Amino acid sequence: MRLYLLVLFSVLLMACGGNSSSNSAATASGLASWPVSQQGENPPPAPEQFEPIVTNGDELASMLPSNVVTRLFDPVAFGYTINDISDPVIVEHMVRSTFAQLQDGSRPQHAYHWYGHPDENAGVALIPVEFYNRYGTKLYGEIVLPYAATGSPREGPFPVIIALEGLNTNIAMYRWWHRLFADNGYMVFAFDFSGQGHSDDEAEGDPGNNLHDAQDAMTYLFEQSSVASVLNAEQVGVIGHSMGAAAVLRVQEQEASNATEPNPVRIKAAVAAAPVGESVSASPIPIMIQTGDHDGPIAPLPFINPAVVRPLYDSFENDRAFIVAEASSHGQHTNYPFLPTATWGRDIAATYSLAWMNYYLRGDASALSVLEGGHPHLSFLHDSATRINGLEEVYRGNGLAPDPAEFQ
Repeated sequence: MRLYLLVLFSVLLMACGGNSSSNSAATASGLASWPVSQQGENPPPAPEQFEPIVTNGDELASMLPSNVVTRLFDPVAFGYTINDISDPVIVEHMVRSTFAQLQDGSRPQHAYHWYGHPDENAGVALIPVEFYNRYGTKLYGEIVLPYAATGSPREGPFPVIIALEGLNTNIAMYRWWHRLFADNGYMVFAFDFSGQGHSDDEAEGDPGNNLHDAQDAMTYLFEQSSVASVLNAEQVGVIGHSMGAAAVLRVQEQEASNATEPNPVRIKAAVAAAPVGESVSASPIPIMIQTGDHDGPIAPLPFINPAVVRPLYDSFENDRAFIVAEASSHGQHTNYPFLPTATWGRDIAATYSLAWMNYYLRGDASALSVLEGGHPHLSFLHDSATRINGLEEVYRGNGLAPDPAEFQ
């Protein structure tokens, strides 16, 4: 009987110990449930005298100041397309956003409002935050929660994407990209560079160094944010568009063994979308460059960006990719309404950037079928290419590009 009680006591002790260990592991993360989050910010109603007619373009144009009419309806001045003009939800969104931009403290000189796109705003669960860079400038950021916060933080630790924005833009313009990764189980941190979006202008002595802003954002996320305890520091990638792509290239430089300003958290993969010809050193991390046939009219180098940035791809010695979307423009990577680009541009950007991170951050071998499978809307004018595990393949819009040797 004594032996029976001893065995029973041991079993109970082990069971209690197991539960205790499990609970302590859950509470050690400090995050039993997600912090309070919200959707993307939509614009307030238009001024009372305009709100009843926001869907009537002709009447609205006759009542607005000429500079506002230009911003909304002149496709030449701002490169707008009429692809979305028949969607009343988007038109109303743009009208209200334009009115709001004139009075909400944003930067009208940057052209783009900070209210994003109505479809993308509704699809994210984000935590707005403020933090300071090393120079004392207050920056605004958004932590985008995995799976729109429908799961549990105990499913972590989660892989991380740091997202870097373009010149004179704001993070709401890239919310589709943030949402893409968040919907696939990544924790995404996007922020406005100093002097952009909701961030403050540079404090005295702040040189506006985008590399430093990006590194300070990493430090904040992993050391001070409310989700720090559920982040996987071994699975961190960085993405960026235009000026943000240039910043991505600077960040990846700091992963070299001889880096002068090492990143506070190791970056394992990078996607630079539409850089405008950069001179950077290579590092060991795999990097993808994305662009489009018609990278303009917003980019400084319209229509020739693929040729300009191809030497950058060729300069990288490790795993790399160069993805050129057919007929896509510099606006391919934004969700800003009315910007012209090919209808399939975002699909290519999404498909390849997600597969790149899935393969190099998560080790997902199935992503190779995407990265090495070609796409019917890759450029027919410029080669796309991948070099993965030492194997280099070249693609055009109809699949693998023919080997020139076949025609000799």
